[in-house]
Amino acid sequence: MVNYYWIIAEHSGKVIEVECGSLHSSSKIIQYNKKSEDDSSVGTQLWYFDGKFIVNKRSGLVLDVYEGQIQNGARIIQFPTHAVPAVNQEWDYDYENNTINLRSDPSFVLEVKDASKDDWAPIILQKKNDGQNQRFTLQKWNVTLSSKDASKLVTNIMDNIKFLPTLSQNLLEILSDDEYHDVTIEVGNDPNVKIFRAHMVILNYRSPCLREILSANKKKSDENLAHIKLPNILPEIFEIILRYIYGGRLSLKECDTSDIIKLLVAANELKLQELIAYIQSFLIENEANWLEQNFNLIYRTSFKDDSFLSLQKFCNDLISNEPDKIFKSSNFTSIPEKLLVSVIQEDNLQMSEIQIWEHVLKWG
Repeated sequence: MVNYYWIIAEHSGKVIEVECGSLHSSSKIIQYNKKSEDDSSVGTQLWYFDGKFIVNKRSGLVLDVYEGQIQNGARIIQFPTHAVPAVNQEWDYDYENNTINLRSDPSFVLEVKDASKDDWAPIILQKKNDGQNQRFTLQKWNVTLSSKDASKLVTNIMDNIKFLPTLSQNLLEILSDDEYHDVTIEVGNDPNVKIFRAHMVILNYRSPCLREILSANKKKSDENLAHIKLPNILPEIFEIILRYIYGGRLSLKECDTSDIIKLLVAANELKLQELIAYIQSFLIENEANWLEQNFNLIYRTSFKDDSFLSLQKFCNDLISNEPDKIFKSSNFTSIPEKLLVSVIQEDNLQMSEIQIWEHVLKWG
């Protein structure tokens, strides 16, 4: 039996619904007065938690960040689930803080725009700030709960999570068991090369890149054992990624920051979007000083690929708001000329012309 819920904004008492009860994809999500339980159109205000998805009862479509724009103010819409898992459709309900968090980056949550208490106010994505307009309680359909009971409500999401640790451990045990593997992965370049054994079915569903490689190899060969080469990734980095692919486990706090950058680049090569978003968020929240000190490396890395939008924003914000920090970075002398010129031209640069000239001479 599916459990449906009203999602109630604490600051206004209104509920999340699909604008105008639309059945169409890309329709906006808004807040509106709660309908009667017996109202024939109440389904547009009811939602169920299907693992990582939040699904509307009436339309069957899921909550989605418009065009995957993971940034403050991004519009929330309803949309069909993507064929390939997409981080802009995956959510977790934090029943302690009553927030609805983006699974790939929990620092982003759902919010009623401008803390409005009006009908039709849009629901947006915003950085968590503990505002009451970011808190939502769940009320079961056809069941009246007190606010105290509602805060203790255990949703389907929590039920789904309950057995995940055991599943994760079992999958990691499969990874360490050589008996049933059907893929070998040659990682690295001489002399630092390592062969990993893995399982095609898991790689297929966890990495779009590996799926493409395996599919191409299958067309070329009828052999039972597939072989993949990944020369651009270090074996020690791939080992971390493989544990993430199998068991969903990753502890960045145990890694050197330079290795985390390598991990980010490797995750991008393997098209692991969830991991890319998580690593960027971790770096910005926990290693901002290191990023500033190694600005040239971060700048070059982030602008090589459009997958690193969060790091690109970090770099652009630093250039605009605190350009003097770039002069103090450990690798300042190796930054590109174009970047140096843009920093010098910033209006916020709190340096005398003499100091700027000294830095230019040092760079040259």
